[in-house]
Amino acid sequence: MMEELFNKQKEEHKGLQAQIASLRKQTKEGNKKQKKQIQQKIADMEADLSQRHAQERTDLERTLQPEESNDQDDLVATLLKQMESTDLNSPPKSSEKPKGEAVEQPKGPKKSRNRQKERLERKKAEMRQMSEQAETEHANTVDKQKIEKDKLSKILSDSGLVAFDIIPDGHCLFASISHQLNYHFNIKLSYQQLRDHAASYISKHGDEYSGFLLDEDTGEVMSVEQYCNEISTTGKWGGDIEIQALSNDLNVPIHVYNTNGPVIKFEPQDVKHTTPVCIAYYQHLYGLGAHYNSLIYNK
Repeated sequence: MMEELFNKQKEEHKGLQAQIASLRKQTKEGNKKQKKQIQQKIADMEADLSQRHAQERTDLERTLQPEESNDQDDLVATLLKQMESTDLNSPPKSSEKPKGEAVEQPKGPKKSRNRQKERLERKKAEMRQMSEQAETEHANTVDKQKIEKDKLSKILSDSGLVAFDIIPDGHCLFASISHQLNYHFNIKLSYQQLRDHAASYISKHGDEYSGFLLDEDTGEVMSVEQYCNEISTTGKWGGDIEIQALSNDLNVPIHVYNTNGPVIKFEPQDVKHTTPVCIAYYQHLYGLGAHYNSLIYNK
């Protein structure tokens, strides 16, 4: 079981490094804003993988029993040392082994009871260390969430606003704007209709957006047609591009509250509604990535 997990995590790490290499190529060609977005995406991907791997190792610990055979004890101890020495934040090394090389198996007569107990204690100690590391990483993640949430709550309170929770399903940007339009103007547009509005506007003004439309997985620049198709037909996350497109298309200001600086104000070219749509941007609220909530008056 441990050997299978170790091999799976090595393959996932190699796959992540390939994605990161592709993303870093884009930083050489993009502008400062694109580079910052790509670097943040890389950091999030590395953190997510590291946290998931630590949790997988912790979960596996609970399934291992002291009654395992001597062979299994030796194999687990060997693989644990390999996993502990593997730095998931450094470039992966070749997984190929010289021909004939294999995990060393116990030789000779059965070892004494004391030797078996030593191996078992060593394995438990290594497992405890891995579990503590996973708990520390989880605690750090929770702290980031709490710090961001508390700080943003204070910012909103000072402005007389409070967050209205939106489901974190990949449509949160469009769903939060949908809620705001109904809240302020009694305009009923679903998140899917807003996706279509954003895609239509970007398509009609393709020259303005060409070169800034990135693939979420590879970081490569997409054609306007490909990008708009994903916005309208998939759960592709929306961001600044979609916010500005909707602001112009609906002729309404959109204000984004965040903890990284002052309120970001997207102003339409032609103003029809002077009351701004207000949403909140969270970077650490959920482990899957960025999230948007709608904002309502704190009565």
